[in-house]
Amino acid sequence: MAVKYLDLLKTVVNLPTAPFCEGAVVAFIRDFVAARPALSLRADRFGNLLVRYRPVGRGARVKRPVLFAAHMDHPGFVATRMIDGRHCEASFRGWVKAEYFQTAKVRFYSGDRWVRGKIARVIRKKPARVSRATASARSFRDQEPPDSVVVRYAAAVAPGSPGMWDFPDAQIRGTQLHARACDDLAGLAGILCAIDELCRKRARVPFMAFFTRAEEVGFGGALAAVADKTVPRQAIVVAVECSKAVTGVALGGGPVLRVGDKASVFTPAATAYCQVAAEELAGRDRSFVFQRKLMDGGTCESTAYCHYGYDATGICLPLGNYHNMDEKTGRVGPEFIDVGDFQNLVKWFVALAEAPAKQPYDERHPGLDARLDALLMQHRPGLLRTAASVSARSVRR
Repeated sequence: MAVKYLDLLKTVVNLPTAPFCEGAVVAFIRDFVAARPALSLRADRFGNLLVRYRPVGRGARVKRPVLFAAHMDHPGFVATRMIDGRHCEASFRGWVKAEYFQTAKVRFYSGDRWVRGKIARVIRKKPARVSRATASARSFRDQEPPDSVVVRYAAAVAPGSPGMWDFPDAQIRGTQLHARACDDLAGLAGILCAIDELCRKRARVPFMAFFTRAEEVGFGGALAAVADKTVPRQAIVVAVECSKAVTGVALGGGPVLRVGDKASVFTPAATAYCQVAAEELAGRDRSFVFQRKLMDGGTCESTAYCHYGYDATGICLPLGNYHNMDEKTGRVGPEFIDVGDFQNLVKWFVALAEAPAKQPYDERHPGLDARLDALLMQHRPGLLRTAASVSARSVRR
């Protein structure tokens, strides 16, 4: 992998973020776009960012461009008030099992610096009145995260400061990158690396990237964007995630073509389009590998896009310690991804962005079409030849 892309990955996953507190990530993307003349950026009224790449000069005419989507937040804390000189109350936004909070170390980004602390008390959510429709969820009450926590600090923290689990900046350990937050900052970094590569080579095909807010609390930014029509309807949406490595998916086995998630199956034609691009890439680059899987360890924005009528699918990086939950130790831990998977993710994005110029999106699977047509031609004559004799025979009992 180019050193500059590994450096960009490390920089992005080190940024402080939490749902509704994505300012550091937004600022980084704005600076990234400003440094590249072929890019433009528009923020919608909810703070989501739409980035467009337009070729310099005469580019290819594309009816259905690819749009890569990633979210800018990660499950985390937001400081709400200082209780006294050493203690702060902070809300938690996102999902992590309650058992991981007790006495855990955290850090908040306040006044352009990290302030470290330790959870002194967990404030559980008040039991809500449970309707018949949600009664089955009662058994999972112990897995719900707390409403808020009290953190003991060595210094004051400003209200509104984002907080994360207290782990060091990103580190490479063998073939893996370990960080405070890979989900979804590593996916976002993959999009930025691909954009940089496409700008460098002056790609002739227009494409888009869309960065959303508050995904971890229930697709907040994505839902607001589709309701406001921020996302162009003609786009082929490829939502990018870091997803829990479920059975049958291996870190190091390549990025995963995500045919669906815990809630839904994505647009088959969009999934097929990504698969064709991956197969063509693998044919000319022997180092490129990918996986295909129903990743039902969680739900992602592709479900929201599909539900509201977009042609959408997903690609993800297999993730270790999903949402910082180290199931082996029962404590929080850094998330981790495979660096080779990230490298192949960037290659795939570059190929996908350029694909509409070679293979227009027509809601079909070219490879599968050819295979099924060949099977039809192979077996149709035999079926016709034997149909009458099969129908005429009687079965003796």
